[in-house]
Amino acid sequence: MPEVPLERKMFVDTIRKFARNELELVADEIDATGEFPVNLYRRLGALGFLGLRLPAEYGGFMDGSPDSVAVMMCVEEIAKASAGFALSVGASITLFAANVARNGNEEQRAAYLPGIASGEKIGCWGLTEPDAGSDALGIKTRAVRAEGGWLLNGRKTFITNAPIADHFIIIARTGGEPGRIDGGTAFILDRGADGLSTGKPLDKMGMRCSPTGEIFLDNVFVPDSRVLGKPGNGFFDMMASLDFERSVAGAINVAIAQRCLEICLEYSKTRTQFGKPISKFQLVQEKIARMHRDIELARTYIIHVLEMIDSGRLVTAQAGIAKWFATEMGTQAALDAIQILGGYGYCREYKVERYMRDAKLLEIGAGTNEINKLLIAKVLLGA
Repeated sequence: MPEVPLERKMFVDTIRKFARNELELVADEIDATGEFPVNLYRRLGALGFLGLRLPAEYGGFMDGSPDSVAVMMCVEEIAKASAGFALSVGASITLFAANVARNGNEEQRAAYLPGIASGEKIGCWGLTEPDAGSDALGIKTRAVRAEGGWLLNGRKTFITNAPIADHFIIIARTGGEPGRIDGGTAFILDRGADGLSTGKPLDKMGMRCSPTGEIFLDNVFVPDSRVLGKPGNGFFDMMASLDFERSVAGAINVAIAQRCLEICLEYSKTRTQFGKPISKFQLVQEKIARMHRDIELARTYIIHVLEMIDSGRLVTAQAGIAKWFATEMGTQAALDAIQILGGYGYCREYKVERYMRDAKLLEIGAGTNEINKLLIAKVLLGA
C-alpha cells in the first residue's frame, strides 16, 4: 500500500484521538439510550471532518481534488468507537451534503453546506419507501407541478437521521412509470415545511444511536429554487451517490472487524483453559488469522474503489463488490469474536455483541447484498 500523505495522516490522527478520548466514553450509553450525541457531531464540525468533502468557499475543508480515502480512514476510526454514530454522520455528509455540493447550484450550496460543515445542521436523504426498498425505481412519492414549484405527496421509511434532520433530500417521481430510470427528481426540504412530518425513531437491533425513521409528505410545496439538479435526472444522480455510500458502508464494517480483532488478540492471550492461554489453540488462531486476512483485503479494495471514484470513473460493480465482501466479513468477524470470548462475548462488557448487532445492518442498508450481487452480474453481462 502506498505511503499515506502527511496531511491526511495528521487529520486521521486528530479524528482517532477524538474517537478514543470522547466518543468511546459514551458509546455504550448512547447504544443503550438510542440517543444521537449532537454535541459530538458538532465537535466533528469544529475539527473539520464534516467539511472534508465540501468546497472551502462553503465552509468545507476541500481546496482541491476530493480525498475520499481520507474520509474512509476517518470513518473507520469513528466506527471503531461507535458504528451507529459513524452511520448518522456519514448520512449527513455523504448523502445530503455531498449531493448538494455535486448537483446543487450556487444558491443551494451557499444555503446548505456551511451549516453541515460546521455541525450546526444535520441532513438526510429520503429514497426508501414501504414498497420500494431494493426496488428503488419503484418509488410512489410524487411531485406535481404547482405555481412556482411543486407539490410533494408520499411516504419514506428507514431513513437515517429522519427524526433529527434539519434538511432533507427527497427523491420523487415527476414523470415516467415506476421501474423506469427516467422521471425522478430530487428536492431539498427543510424541517418545519407545511405538510412535512417525521415519525419517532425506530427501535432497532443495532446502530441504536443512529436515529432512523419515516418521513411523511402531505401536499408539501417546494419552490423551483429547491429542485436539486436537473428535473427528471434524480435517479441518474442517485447512482453516483449510492456507489460512494456503499464503499463507506464497507469501511464501517472494516472498523467493526478491526476492533473485534483487537479485542480477541488481547483476550486470547490472557484467558486460560486446560492450563494454557486459548491463543495457543489452533482453532482460535484460525479465526484470528481469517479476521486479519479479510480486514486487509476489504480495506485495500475499498481504498482502490474510492480512488477510482475520485478519478471520475464509474464503479457500480466495484462498489458492490466492496460493500458485499466488507459487510459480510464484518458480521462474521463479530460472530467469531463472540465465539472466542464465549460467555463473556455474549455479555455487553466486552462490546463484541454490540459490534455484531451493528454490523448486520450494513448487509441490508445501502442496497441489500442480494441487490449488489445482481448489480455486479448486470455490469458483467452488459444487461
